[in-house]
Amino acid sequence: MTCDDYLAMLETLPLDELNYGAAREHTALCHDCNRVTRVVAERERSMILAFGDVRSSMAASDVAQGAVALARRRRVASYYKIGLAFAAVATVVAIMVARVAPAPARAPVAREVFALQCMSPDQAAALIRIHVRDEKRVSIRIRPPLGVIDVAAPSIEMLQVRALIDRYDNASQTQCKVQVSVPR
Repeated sequence: MTCDDYLAMLETLPLDELNYGAAREHTALCHDCNRVTRVVAERERSMILAFGDVRSSMAASDVAQGAVALARRRRVASYYKIGLAFAAVATVVAIMVARVAPAPARAPVAREVFALQCMSPDQAAALIRIHVRDEKRVSIRIRPPLGVIDVAAPSIEMLQVRALIDRYDNASQTQCKVQVSVPR
């Protein structure tokens, strides 16, 4: 056995195990390894004496309860971390999908102002709301004192609005035809 082998054993094994076999024979012949062994044994005895009387300020049951509570908190924290990781991944995926997905195609919007002849602006707005297919895409602004209605809608719905206004706000085809009498 060499000194390096013995010192490696001294680092890892308890001193009691070095009192047998080749290790004991080596320390009997090697003065340096014997001296190191005695120093290590003396330091070990000093530590046992110094720390042998040390008592904890907390009861063992309190220490155990604290350890269990800490383990529980760490487990719950790991669940939170996993949940936050899933939320972060979902957020990143949602952002990527929003950037990659094409925006829904919007129909071109037409805007037109109708000067009403027979109907009131409220009647015209009600008529448009009843007959237009997709009333959510149609914007109607009423200007009551002027007898004017302002409509903004996609082109397809605007054609339908024009047809409705022409059909129901035509003085020649409805009962609101005004008879004008000119004095002679």
